[in-house]
Amino acid sequence: MSVQKTKLAPVRMLLLSVGAGIAAILLALSWPGSAEEAAPPVTEHEFGHGRLVWTIDAYPAKALRDNAFTVTVTGPDGKPLHGAKLAVNLDMLGMICGDVDFAMTEVAPGTYAGSGVPLMAGTWKATATLESGGQTYTVSRLLKAVR
Repeated sequence: MSVQKTKLAPVRMLLLSVGAGIAAILLALSWPGSAEEAAPPVTEHEFGHGRLVWTIDAYPAKALRDNAFTVTVTGPDGKPLHGAKLAVNLDMLGMICGDVDFAMTEVAPGTYAGSGVPLMAGTWKATATLESGGQTYTVSRLLKAVR
């Protein structure tokens, strides 16, 4: 019997190694954010009080650098939504590296601009919080940051 155990030991080690490798691959594929695809540089969103078009200049965003964000907001009538308060939060999916918050400034009627700095390369969730007419709305999108 000890001879058979000796012959099977390398096979068992191989099976354990293959199993561990498959488990590692499955974990990597199921890790939060790893399977998420980043959105394109321009995304369009409907929200409770109109429409928002979100643009990230020089996409993909650059980690540890200022990145320009432009948001154009129209009301339900299709006219620019003037005088709203708009802020953005960047949160890296699956990581605890810290969120990045920044305000957007109205640069033209219904057009808001600001810049944010993703702290590292990867997929980030960007959430815009818009306050207008006593109401608060949130719109989220994914973005990719590279080195």
